[in-house]
Amino acid sequence: MTYPTRPFYQSLILAGAMLACTAAAALGQTSDPKSRATGAVSGRVTVGDKPAPGILITAGSVNQPASAGRATSDADGNYRINGLPTGQIMVMPAAPLYILPNINPMLGPGKTLNLAPGEAVDGIDFKLTRGAVITGRVTDADGRPLIEERITLLPVDENGAPARQNFPRFQNYQMYQTDDRGIYRIYGVPAGHYKVSVGDDPGTNASLRSSGYYQRTYYPDATDAAKAAIVDLSEGAETKNIDISLGRRAQTYAVSGRIVDADTGKPLPGVSFAFGVIQKNQNQKYIAGTSSPGTPTNSLGEFRLDGVGPGHYAVFVMERYDFSANATTGPSVFSDPLTFEVVDDDVTNLEIKAQQGLSLSGVVTIDGISDQKPLATLSSLKLGASVTPPSGSMRIMPEARSSAIAADGSFSMTGLRPGKVSFYLMGPNGSDTKGFSIARTERGGVAQDRGVDIQPGEIVSNVRIVLAHGTGVIRGQVKFEGATLPSDLMMFVGLSRDGLGTRSAAQPDARGQFVIENLAAGTYEVNLQVVSFGGRMPGPPQQQRQTVTVTDGAETPVLFTLNLSPKDKQ
Repeated sequence: MTYPTRPFYQSLILAGAMLACTAAAALGQTSDPKSRATGAVSGRVTVGDKPAPGILITAGSVNQPASAGRATSDADGNYRINGLPTGQIMVMPAAPLYILPNINPMLGPGKTLNLAPGEAVDGIDFKLTRGAVITGRVTDADGRPLIEERITLLPVDENGAPARQNFPRFQNYQMYQTDDRGIYRIYGVPAGHYKVSVGDDPGTNASLRSSGYYQRTYYPDATDAAKAAIVDLSEGAETKNIDISLGRRAQTYAVSGRIVDADTGKPLPGVSFAFGVIQKNQNQKYIAGTSSPGTPTNSLGEFRLDGVGPGHYAVFVMERYDFSANATTGPSVFSDPLTFEVVDDDVTNLEIKAQQGLSLSGVVTIDGISDQKPLATLSSLKLGASVTPPSGSMRIMPEARSSAIAADGSFSMTGLRPGKVSFYLMGPNGSDTKGFSIARTERGGVAQDRGVDIQPGEIVSNVRIVLAHGTGVIRGQVKFEGATLPSDLMMFVGLSRDGLGTRSAAQPDARGQFVIENLAAGTYEVNLQVVSFGGRMPGPPQQQRQTVTVTDGAETPVLFTLNLSPKDKQ
């Protein structure tokens, strides 16, 4: 498992991820910012069967783990955090030397809780184990220390085959790189079998350096993973002298070209672009590891990429999106991916033909609401859109656009590429949509179930986004039978209505509870999906659906029951 430390290129934020997060927030769990912070959470921290005093426990979000509160475990390992706000929080230990068994790969060592107003939750316990330590030195072919080289730990089984093992979320990514002496020391590692390597694989853009890159080398001196030695790490023990000597730097090359207007052939300055490695999955090519140098084309429309190793790549126009301003920067153009191959020389004279971005406009209307109080908040919302390229074309990341909603309900977006346009609402803080949701999308009076298609050269001006407003609540509980929920399983709840498809709406917490607020009255399908990020599912694949009717100002209960017994016992 690789932990990035010093990327050479600035990674682009996936617009598709923004769409998923925004949709989840728009339909999902929200909290009233004026709600009183009167909640509490308590539990016990142990190492083995013994209490673990002095362990810091934090409550907050993934990115701000201590934003809601913190406490230190006492002599008996007990802790309590008071003054917690209503809504979803994550409770987690800040103990980098220790690990939790079966770490959740997305949430790390934390446990999510959906707190009701004034709720006190007990029994949120953490059973820690002492992590292993591995240390060694990395040198070049002449025996000189290599500085800031990344270390990769690959979990394997006793036979050396890759194994699925979940790592904790480390804040100290620097420990995965060598210091000025070429020495690394990685702590808090789950006990197990590993293959240890340094360097990069050819044909990737994970670590591009103009001075060249080192070919991946496994401990002690193998460039073939099958010939790598297996390093055994034990709980609480330190494994020393895992030294690796690399060969000579591999040659890298420069890639250059220009971006021009497809119709006039004139160069386009100030255009942002991205590139990535071409990979293939089930006979469909896609661009993986997309990144950008962060600098647009110069006054002559020229671009340049340094430090590109041998491999197959694609480069294309990708406008930068300013999430703080909810807007794109630079000219409103797009292009198809231009493929190229780097073999043993620089690649020059590439020409990307950019086309004028497409435009889409329409009106936002409200369905069945006369209350002026929520209507007054509508102007604070924005309409977001994500464009997915047509099927059959090389798959790239969706691109995002947004538009303010004018006083008369009109909106307008430019710079779109052809494809399927999906819409979502964006609140003032990116998530709180003030109880509004998209009830349906129409084009020319015809409902669009899965988004609006926009063709090359097309100007779309007859889109109607119909909003609904509601105060209904779905309060759910997932009950487990046969076993407790393994930490490497995650649960997701989706909502669907006619004409909208299924959208992410909530994530059940450590107790299996979830709440979805600000729903418009109507009939919904609630979909529970259980996903395994670790080993096999303890039972059959879990996906359940229920149809419920939501009423304004009322709570609708939902109960899902998961049978986690092994397959042979069901």
